[in-house]
Amino acid sequence: MSKANGQVYPASANGQAYRAYLESALSVLDQLSIVDYIALPMPAPADELLAKVVSAFTGWPVVVRDQFLAGLPSDKLGLFGIFGHRAATLAVRNNDADLLRLGMIGNVIANTPIPANRNVDAALAVFHHCARKLETDPQTLFVDVAQFAAEDMAERLIAFGRRDDVSLKQFGWREIKTPEGVRYKFEW
Repeated sequence: MSKANGQVYPASANGQAYRAYLESALSVLDQLSIVDYIALPMPAPADELLAKVVSAFTGWPVVVRDQFLAGLPSDKLGLFGIFGHRAATLAVRNNDADLLRLGMIGNVIANTPIPANRNVDAALAVFHHCARKLETDPQTLFVDVAQFAAEDMAERLIAFGRRDDVSLKQFGWREIKTPEGVRYKFEW
């Protein structure tokens, strides 16, 4: 048995706990499509499953995290970005800074490596905004999450976390009040 961030993963037949984690994570991802995940109401069981995958990811050493990222199917990376923004929304609704952190780490996974023509700062603006709403220092949060990112993304996180001029509107977002709680809508 191996433990990663409080999660217990039984060693597979050849003694590799990582393999069991990867198989579990891929099983979760195989059940989801981007279109279906976006359409799910919040919260959904898929949010909790992805939160567990991301939480366990944080407990692995860098070399294992890199191996995990290299083994992810490219068509499933977007699920982590969607999870990130759903987690940010749920974090504000539930006053849960830990969930916001997991959402940001999900965003890091989705952006490893940073896709060409991706406006990563637009995605980061929601996390910055939500951190302030949760009375969490954005700079501290972004520095913490940077430890899970590749060098280029880590530098971007640290610089963006230091900014004091971030608003949702300047990055194309709007906060909407709904009966379920806040929701963030990208309008560009």
